[in-house]
Amino acid sequence: MQKPSTEFALKDWRSGQIQSERLSVALLYLEGYEAVDPQHPFGGPDGGKDVICLKGVERWIAAAHFPPTDDEFKDIKKKFVQDLEGARKNGADGIAFFVNKYLTLGQRDELLTLAGSLKAEIYHLERIRGLLDAPKGYGVRLEYLGIAMTVEEQVAFWSAMNYGDVIRKLLRNEHQLESIDKKLDLVLSRTTEILDARQTVASSLTIKSSYENIEAPMAMLTASTIGWIHRILTENQGIPETSRGRFRSVQVFIADDKPGGELKHLPPSPSDIVPLVNEYIAWWSSLYPSLIGAEKPKVVEALAHLQHRFLLIHPFLDANGRVARILTDQAARELLNMRIGVELVADPRLYYRCLQSADRGDIGPLCQLITASLQ
Repeated sequence: MQKPSTEFALKDWRSGQIQSERLSVALLYLEGYEAVDPQHPFGGPDGGKDVICLKGVERWIAAAHFPPTDDEFKDIKKKFVQDLEGARKNGADGIAFFVNKYLTLGQRDELLTLAGSLKAEIYHLERIRGLLDAPKGYGVRLEYLGIAMTVEEQVAFWSAMNYGDVIRKLLRNEHQLESIDKKLDLVLSRTTEILDARQTVASSLTIKSSYENIEAPMAMLTASTIGWIHRILTENQGIPETSRGRFRSVQVFIADDKPGGELKHLPPSPSDIVPLVNEYIAWWSSLYPSLIGAEKPKVVEALAHLQHRFLLIHPFLDANGRVARILTDQAARELLNMRIGVELVADPRLYYRCLQSADRGDIGPLCQLITASLQ
């Protein structure tokens, strides 16, 4: 069945002003704007500024005009002039104007001329459609237009993000591992600072459990910590800001990195991610105390399940393999005083076969691989 048209969904907008402003905010993030701050999305006086944001060091105002009917250009022009006045009144360096209607080159030039010395970006229907139908815009398109990715678009998404199948989403060489270790150290140092501060404030409280301390962050694993790790790992990676540290909002498919490739794994739907992650954390938290001082084989089996179960959930659009390795590596450091070496992913095909075996209920091969990679 042919997917709905992005063009038609925009042109025939029926979601109101609030959603049009929220869509515009998401598009601003896609375009690299920062510190995006909606003023009064639920109505009320906004002082002539729908959204305030930064473009580099410049202060910009963004405005959305999504009428459900075919406005004539004079109406669009009138709204643009009003928004220009608001931008000038608020001392903005530029204005980003979003409109869900077609504008000719001449009409766009006319609006830009009206802006005068004020910098301006006109996001007209065709430009917005192009952003939403590009791989980086698929998640925003699903959220605001209800148009999901086709299998072909899913392949294009991973290709555009420089990720292939599940294997190539893993770390490829020792240099990358060292880089991640440094980022993990950053996570742990920040965790230490936060927990030290909490202990200072709550000095009257006594933590009796031997494993609940700043040297064992995996004993206190939370969804927020997982999101934090993902955000740090994807820093300066060209990943859209709307995806960093946030669970995915689209259905994904793990397939061979080629058109029509074999489907390897169908992760859970976005609506199931939060409950599954919470279940994953509860399972690990209840298991952790029994692993302290346990025999190595028992700990390794737990590490294998920790890695495999996370990859089954596939909570993020990207970097799931890297996050899973961080979690497994840190748990190995805490419970075995050992780390996970590059051998875990040195042979991607072997690693993938071990995951496939785990998919079928046989965790043994993955346990053996983890054992061999411990250092």
